[in-house]
Amino acid sequence: MNILRVYTLGLVLLLCAPLASANEQDWARWLQGRLAELPASGAIQARLDADLADSRALAEPLYNPELNIGYENSAETTRTVGLSQTLDWSGKGRVGGRVGEVAADLARVRGEKAAAGLTADALRALIDFDAARARLAAAREQEQRLRRLTELVRRRERSGDLGRVDASLAYLSLARVQRALAEAESAATAATVVLRERLAVTAPGRPLPDAERWRPLAGEPDAGARLPYSYDLRLAERQLSLAERASDLARKEKNTDPTLGLRAGREGGESLWGLDFSLPLPLFNTGAPEYQAALAGTERRRALLEKTRNDLLARLEGALTDYRQRRQRWRQWRHLADAPLADSGDLLERVWRQGELTTQDYLRALDERLQTRQAGVELRQAMQRAWVHWLYESAGLSGWLRGLADAPAPAGEPAVTEASVTEASVTKQGTTP
Repeated sequence: MNILRVYTLGLVLLLCAPLASANEQDWARWLQGRLAELPASGAIQARLDADLADSRALAEPLYNPELNIGYENSAETTRTVGLSQTLDWSGKGRVGGRVGEVAADLARVRGEKAAAGLTADALRALIDFDAARARLAAAREQEQRLRRLTELVRRRERSGDLGRVDASLAYLSLARVQRALAEAESAATAATVVLRERLAVTAPGRPLPDAERWRPLAGEPDAGARLPYSYDLRLAERQLSLAERASDLARKEKNTDPTLGLRAGREGGESLWGLDFSLPLPLFNTGAPEYQAALAGTERRRALLEKTRNDLLARLEGALTDYRQRRQRWRQWRHLADAPLADSGDLLERVWRQGELTTQDYLRALDERLQTRQAGVELRQAMQRAWVHWLYESAGLSGWLRGLADAPAPAGEPAVTEASVTEASVTKQGTTP
């Protein structure tokens, strides 16, 4: 009989797998659409456009030509028109263009980090909203069971089948659960407020993917391999490159650039032309302090890059370890408690009705059952938040969402076997329509 039940459950999971994948696709695409429509996303794009425009300005030519018009009224009237141009002989413009390229790259990485932060905040809000609704559902179910119990207790008390002490315990338990219910309702309201702030919705448009989907879509994550993709490391690398280009520009700016002018006109009845040449003499302002400051800034950025690399590797390894530990604890809870919780409430009530369980033991069992459900919700929530934290630190959020949105079935999906079916009694979540 047990073997038949296992194979039946395995068949059900196989048949439900395409539907689950479709729901995950819908959720990921809905979230991507909502994020794209947020005013915050528009602000990030506008900031990126402004930064890119500033970077293009660095590549503009340094000097514009100057138009000179002269008029002199003396013994003979002199009228001249001239054009002068400062020449970038030292190559400041070329270096400025390279500074602009690095600045544009830096702006793009900043935009990616800002967008990833927006996505991470939205995911945390969805996770917290789902957990708050699950806690509220558990508290409401507990209240309903206790109300049903008190009605039965009241009838049995009137018939003399139950003592006054047992009846008092039932009434007190129902009164006590009101506090848990009030806290759950308040937490659900707060989670709704945060969700409105993050995604401008009062409820998710799609249910969250099953808790089993909060994991890598293919292969196992590796902290060292993801380090080069970290936003903070890429920013530190670009900032070092920008400091190096800035020091090159400061070195070029120590050199002065000449100005060449050409003028033509008439003096009295005669035509005239002239050539002007000027060159600033760097006698007082040599630009050496600025160049030394730029060199020191470059060395500072180089040292900060090494520190950032070490710090980020530690953070990545810590985030990955934390996720794996929390996932392990949640899976252990599910293996131990998920199946017993499914029918324990009705079983406890039936045993109590049959007189095989005292009212005090029944109330204690109901309380333990509620605490176990709440523990499962907290473990699942912590696991999901740890996964989002790892993805943000490793710059993998957008890739994970794209994988859910584009792939009907994640690569490396384990086959449904007798052992996996026995373990995988999945707790569904995200029941909000």
